[in-house]
Order: sequence, then C-alpha cells, then structure tokens
Amino acid sequence: MTAPAPPPASPVLGVAAHDGIVAHGLARSFGAVHAVRDVSLTVPAGSVTALVGPNGSGKTTLLLILATLLRPDAGAVSVAGVDAVREPVEARRRLGWMPDTLGVWEELTCHDILASLGRLYGMGKAEASARADEQLAWVELTEFAHRPARVLSRGQQQRLSLARATVHRPSVLLLDEPANGLDPAARIRLRDDLRAMAAAGTAVLVSSHVLAELEEMSDRAVFLREGATVATQEFRAADDLARPYRIAGPDPTARDTLVR
Repeated sequence: MTAPAPPPASPVLGVAAHDGIVAHGLARSFGAVHAVRDVSLTVPAGSVTALVGPNGSGKTTLLLILATLLRPDAGAVSVAGVDAVREPVEARRRLGWMPDTLGVWEELTCHDILASLGRLYGMGKAEASARADEQLAWVELTEFAHRPARVLSRGQQQRLSLARATVHRPSVLLLDEPANGLDPAARIRLRDDLRAMAAAGTAVLVSSHVLAELEEMSDRAVFLREGATVATQEFRAADDLARPYRIAGPDPTARDTLVR
C-alpha cells in the first residue's frame, strides 16, 4: 500500500500558508560567465511550478540560489516569508532541496541517513527515528532501512533523496531533474506525490529541460533562456492555445494522407 505524502511544514514551523517563493532581479556570475542574468519568478504555495529551459540556461544555478547555497550578486529572494539572502539559516528550516545527484554517506544505512537529517533539523532521537521510518515507508524503501545506501540503484537513490528533502516537512520544495533514473511507474508515482504535497499547501518548484515530462504534474511553468526569465505560463492557458504542426517529407501525397 502506498503511504500518504508527508503533510506540509506550515503547522510545524508557523509559516503562513500563502507563502511560497518570490524572487526579483536575480543575477549570479562566475568570472566572465553570467550563469543567471535577470530572473524573477513566483512559486505560489499549494501549486507545482515547472522551471523549464535548455541545458546551460541557468536552472541549476538558480535553484542553488533559491536553496541558499549560492549568494546572488544582485536581486532578492523570499522563501516562505523569510529573506533568504539575509536570513539563509532561517530560510533553510522552511525549504527542502533535492539535487540532481543525491550524494550520500555510503556506509550509513538509509534509516540512519534520514534520522541524522532529522536530528540536524532539531528533532529528538526518538522523533527522528520515527520520522525516518515514516519517510522510508512513504518512498517504499522500508526493506532497505538497515542496509547501506551504496546498495541502492539510481532510481532508489532518487526516492531516498526525496525522502531526505522532505524529512522536516518543508513548506517549500525545490527539485532539480527529480525524474532522472526513474522508470515509468516511478515517474507516475513522483507526479502523484508532488501533486499530493501541493494539494496539502507546499510550494513545489521542479526543474527539467523536458517540458512534456512536466506538463502533467505542474500548474504553471517559468521559462529560462541564457540566464533570464523569458516567459511564465499557466498550463491551463497553454491547453487553450492552438498548436501548429509542420509535416515534412519527400512525398507530398503521403503528407495529405497523414493529415486526413
């Protein structure tokens, strides 16, 4: 049986339900490389927002800024009502971060990894252990609870990463290419889990360069190109737009047959 998604962190942390992410004019350079030039976006609570752009568009750098792991050269970020630039530690209490690559303590068991994260977020030993069990049941990794993380497959590592990112019940969740390594069934499960968390009030931002992968799980999309925001679109609005198609081939008569 699939365990229910964790509840949002708002009741635990006292975060207002309407708070998500608000960013204005973000910029970050690495020497002469302008990874993020001018990004402004809003990620409302209770929704899934897709961050879409080709490789090199600045998505990962932007997520690192939003996760308070990189300080922007310019701009402002609010995470769950907290100024993430001036108060990064307080912002981290309210957000969960799932990077593209997990990075685990390979000799620790899956349970110990999650329990250790719980302790770092201020839980007592018994509470952290119980929370670890809950998270492992949620991502269907209970059978690996007392096995070292190094035995996990890529897809299982992604599920452990999601459990780790949400162990403290964050009200804001950031995910960088979370479907990498997942089989079709696991991708559907990820979609359902993110929708459930959004329905419970979490502000979810999911990054991918594959728009089709995000359409079913997301309410809206923010498009990046060359480190800047170029568009924001509600997916419901996108469904109402005409979508032109072009068919090319060596035989024009075959084309006419295809479109009938």
